[in-house]
Amino acid sequence: MATRGRPTQFQIAAQLGKSWRSVVELGEDNRLPIPVDVARRAPWLGRDRAVLAVLEEDGSATLLPYEPYGQRIEAKLEELAKADTPDAEDLIRAIRATRIRLAIYGDGRMLISNDVRACLELSPKGAFFLSLTVEAGKATLNAKGPREISEAHRLLETLELD
Repeated sequence: MATRGRPTQFQIAAQLGKSWRSVVELGEDNRLPIPVDVARRAPWLGRDRAVLAVLEEDGSATLLPYEPYGQRIEAKLEELAKADTPDAEDLIRAIRATRIRLAIYGDGRMLISNDVRACLELSPKGAFFLSLTVEAGKATLNAKGPREISEAHRLLETLELD
């Protein structure tokens, strides 16, 4: 079977550290592949899993394991629905606008909603490259790669690498 590109283990000291960053392609069909190495570091991002996407004000989306985070959101929504007040309805709309259940299917791809595209400031159509960063218990999707690169360079100025 042919593969595209180099294996991610080729990265410098790929096995070290608790965080992982990968560039992933969001296809025109809104499918986002989760790299195997990402799923190894964060099993909750594995195949046939659900994740909770939290749409952030900074234009990123935080991915969390659906268990327990999504279940807590479901319980809160049920509680608010029972309250049956205008304030509760406002809170329900706010939660639904910023917390979205996503599924990772058996082929290792996640179907991204248009709400997530809008949060990442992507047009509704077309393919894009996104940054996927995995850290302890969460992952972040971001479409602002050039800003990340300049931030990385600024951090690296404190090290002597050459």
